[in-house]
Amino acid sequence: MRTVTNYFLLNLSIADLLMSSLNCIFNFIFMLNSDWPFGAFYCTVNNFMANVTVSTSVFTLVAISFDRYIAIVHPLKRRTSRRKVRFILILIWFFSAALSSPCLFYSSTMTKRYYNGKSRTVCYMLWP
Repeated sequence: MRTVTNYFLLNLSIADLLMSSLNCIFNFIFMLNSDWPFGAFYCTVNNFMANVTVSTSVFTLVAISFDRYIAIVHPLKRRTSRRKVRFILILIWFFSAALSSPCLFYSSTMTKRYYNGKSRTVCYMLWP
């Protein structure tokens, strides 16, 4: 059960689970009501985690593809060790967080007031 591919698949499933639990539900509520009731802090967390989990999923799929490529091209070569895979997975999460770090600085909320007295808050990214 502790094969290299299973480590990659576990990482992929963790990233997808975090995406569905920390992002999808809140964005569904936002789309349903056209209002962001969760505040500016969670707007920042939501945008950051969405980018981290998506980039982690993509980088993990790239790592799986590269591992399979090496296994096919060099069938007699020693396989990647579990320790090396754990290090690669830590690097994937680190690079995903670094790639997503602008979301921490450029996420914001804006409240728009309408003529009928209602107001709606929107969570968005304001890039410079």
